[in-house]
Amino acid sequence: MNKGYVYTLEVLIALSLILVTIFLAMKTPPTKPESEISLIKRTGFETLDFLTTRNRLREWVDADNESVIEGELLALLPKNVLAEVQLCTSPCDDSNVPRNQTVIGVDYYVAGYKDKYIGKEVKVWLWRKF
Repeated sequence: MNKGYVYTLEVLIALSLILVTIFLAMKTPPTKPESEISLIKRTGFETLDFLTTRNRLREWVDADNESVIEGELLALLPKNVLAEVQLCTSPCDDSNVPRNQTVIGVDYYVAGYKDKYIGKEVKVWLWRKF
């Protein structure tokens, strides 16, 4: 008779361990994907593409006019997104980019303007304004 009680006790302990494990595994909810980051990046790229289709971006890149590009981007981007633009041929300098926020980088390349080879990268850093 004592063996029956021991086996019953073992089964109860095993079931309680299984139930506790399942409870702890189901307790933490799944994390949401960071879809906002990809939306900001897509919006930044589409804005640069829009400026290209209006035949303005190549002209500004040829004139090395970062401030005009940045102003146009900020006018077209959502109000809660800030941007920093840099035109470069070698690795771009990120000294004006905030270090304490999530920053998204968009690379856009301009090869030429009016039969003239430019070969520059339009680097845009985007981040949310709080």
